[in-house]
Amino acid sequence: MKNGVRRFQSIVSIDEYNERYYRYEDGELKGLSKLQFKKRNYYTSFIANKDLIIAPVSISRNIEDEDIAGALEDKAYDELGLDPAVDYIIHYQETLGEGEGRNFQLFILEKERYTELFSSLRQSLRYVDLILPAPLLYRALYDYELIESRKVHCFLYFTNYDATVTFYRNGSYLYSKSINYSLMQLYDRYCEIAGKTVDEKQFFRIFQKEGVKTTHLEFQQNLIKLFNEIFITINDVVIYTKRAYKVDVIDQMYIGSELGPISGADEYAQNYLGLYSSSMFFDFGIKSEEWYVDQLHYMMVLSAQKYWEEPETFINFTRYPRPPAFPKRASGQFILALLAAILIASSYPLYFLVSSYLLDLNNLRLKKQERALTAEVRKYKSILGKKRSEIKKLKAEISKLKKIYTSKEKTLQSVYEKKVNYRLKSNQFALFAKDLARFNVKSDRFRNLDNLYSISLISPSDRNITSLVKYITKNYKNEISGIDIDRIVKDENNSMYRGTLKVNIK
Repeated sequence: MKNGVRRFQSIVSIDEYNERYYRYEDGELKGLSKLQFKKRNYYTSFIANKDLIIAPVSISRNIEDEDIAGALEDKAYDELGLDPAVDYIIHYQETLGEGEGRNFQLFILEKERYTELFSSLRQSLRYVDLILPAPLLYRALYDYELIESRKVHCFLYFTNYDATVTFYRNGSYLYSKSINYSLMQLYDRYCEIAGKTVDEKQFFRIFQKEGVKTTHLEFQQNLIKLFNEIFITINDVVIYTKRAYKVDVIDQMYIGSELGPISGADEYAQNYLGLYSSSMFFDFGIKSEEWYVDQLHYMMVLSAQKYWEEPETFINFTRYPRPPAFPKRASGQFILALLAAILIASSYPLYFLVSSYLLDLNNLRLKKQERALTAEVRKYKSILGKKRSEIKKLKAEISKLKKIYTSKEKTLQSVYEKKVNYRLKSNQFALFAKDLARFNVKSDRFRNLDNLYSISLISPSDRNITSLVKYITKNYKNEISGIDIDRIVKDENNSMYRGTLKVNIK
């Protein structure tokens, strides 16, 4: 939370369709039983695809920027067949495209539908800061690099109130289509296929836990028929999108629902659409105590944070915005300007009056300090004279003691070297003798010259000699600086092996 972190303590994501709410704070998403307005909360919601009219339009580049909104509204009524008797809320964003004109994507919602959705929300909250079109929530996946942007992706998502197929190309919204297979419509259609009313709770429990691959044979057969219908419909949407928007390849499809991943749906994407697909279950880096949270809530949280950074790049449908900060309001600016004028007008005489009083007070304070400091100066001059005399005597004493210390230090170092660091040759000979006996090796000559030991070795086996060398190398590594042995030769007269071991002692 860059710009918003200083103003808001948490983000509250609102699903008004399911009346489900979450609060994001300190990296964790927690469910709320009810909404309660707090000034430090930032409130965000969305409008489902099924409630929106979304369409691309193009206008002439000769139209001035201030006239674009009117021109797009006229285009919407002319080309999209909007009812002149109905009031609409129209938002738009410019898109890249071919042709000589400027291309825009329109997002249109009936005002009456907006009131139905958010009037009750308005009663519990004073403000709703951000309301986004649901298809634009997927932008968060690209803004936060959860998926690669340089591809074409298809998102299939089921909720209780809607089922939407949404397409993005290179990280930008391309097209979306609602199909008549929301979760509740799935249940109704399943009952039609089964020819009877199935317990709703049981249906969704099995669907959530096992998906299309349920082990319940009757459920499995009917779900297969149902998903055949769904993916035939989706195939028509995919074909239209490729043709209308000149899409050659859809790189990947993501399938999910507000209940969680749908087991077995990937095979339908491959068989009916020829698309590689995976579950729409992303790691948003947000903790939650629930095993699964509707992915739209995560995307609302991320979208809100991005909106604080780049509000001009988002479409915000809210009609209940939070008022701007006091300095940015017209009334606030007038009051601040008035206060500034009063302060400026009175500042000149006040400056001299206050300055005069301050100077008088400062003079009194300095005179008191001068008297106190004069007494302190006399006191410390006397102390300094005495200390200089003492220092002179101490320096002479230190010089004598330093000479005595240096002489004793040299004597102690000489004694330490003889007592501690001197190594008795007899001890070293004894240690090597034990090692020779350990490996059945004898010696007929043992010499030492300036800590270089030369040992003539005799053994009935050359392995005994090599084992001895390895043992000394390993166990005396902290005491020796080098070890070497001349070649080991066999004495033809007595079948004994001989070699000369040389060891450098540190």
